[in-house]
Amino acid sequence: MACERNRIIELKKYLSSLGISVNIGKNKARGHKGIFMHSFDNFRIDISENVVQEDVLSVILHEFAHYIHYNSDKKLSSLDFIFGKVTDEIKEELIKITVDEIPKDFASALYTKKSKLSDEIKCLTKKMKTYRPEFKLSDKYFQTSCRLSYPVKYLLKYDRVKFGEKIYSVDKLADYNLCEEDILYLLIKSKQRGIKRINSRISRLNRYYNNPSELFARFLDSYYTNPEYTKTTAPVSSYTLSKSNNPYIKKLNHIFC
Repeated sequence: MACERNRIIELKKYLSSLGISVNIGKNKARGHKGIFMHSFDNFRIDISENVVQEDVLSVILHEFAHYIHYNSDKKLSSLDFIFGKVTDEIKEELIKITVDEIPKDFASALYTKKSKLSDEIKCLTKKMKTYRPEFKLSDKYFQTSCRLSYPVKYLLKYDRVKFGEKIYSVDKLADYNLCEEDILYLLIKSKQRGIKRINSRISRLNRYYNNPSELFARFLDSYYTNPEYTKTTAPVSSYTLSKSNNPYIKKLNHIFC
């Protein structure tokens, strides 16, 4: 633990020499463990007050990796600056490190909820077919036997709407004097929207974790905080990094030697 504290102190001194201010535990880092911010030539790394002491070094390294990437490639579009040409082998190694670093339950709740919604849609569809045997989820337009009136009709597109002083919601369909067929259809549309929102969020998470800057940050963090594992899991990437002439990497090698 003392060794880690010394590394944090030495790393902070080095970052300070680069003009990077480091704030540890003074704010919530905008909801993240840490955040790297820059404005013109002013650079700052914030470490959330929610980060436990043993993870501080890791988070600083992660955010410093974003600084290295930004100063080497303002567009953050590739990792050529550190790996030369990023081969498929290197990319696979970086993704493997990222996958192992992400908590296993980070998206499990999303997939569980998506599965639950899918099951509920199947159940509702089965009930709907007792009224309308020709009903198909793939139909883009479907007219129920009863004609939905406004403002309840807005629930075909939204889960909750305000009309005048009254709020209409798919959670209170029983209050709107609807036939069973209408209720089933509105519930199906709502749960389909729920799945669409989950898919969108999963897609955003995938793009985030697989973008070059995040791949590099997680790899750099792992390389210095868990070197044995990293060199075994990502041998080509680790060797390339160890031979890098990048001045930032050379200094980190000195700090962590």
